[in-house]
Amino acid sequence: MAANRESYRGDVGVLKEGVSRSEVIAELGQPDSFFKPETGGFDDRYILDPEAHRTWVKVGTVVVHLGADLVTAFLWEFVGTPYELAVRDRKVIYHLAYNPDGKLAAIEKIKP
Repeated sequence: MAANRESYRGDVGVLKEGVSRSEVIAELGQPDSFFKPETGGFDDRYILDPEAHRTWVKVGTVVVHLGADLVTAFLWEFVGTPYELAVRDRKVIYHLAYNPDGKLAAIEKIKP
């Protein structure tokens, strides 16, 4: 289950003040919702799992879990399953406000 996280959309490390909107979109894709305030700029919202993994990490996780199952005669499931349930799909809403010049001015993380 741990390997079955939300699909990887990009590195949230790109979210830093002063970064251009085009750089954010290149890394994370189109925002889930956006609008253009009267003052100019953009107001974007992304719903992301910051712990989502790339495909190769998912494959590696599956291999490690299968190995742990075999070594512990499948007792790993008693430890691993509750842990995986506790940490899965921790989505965060990223509210990004851009200046009229297209630079990231404010970042707000909202945990639903």
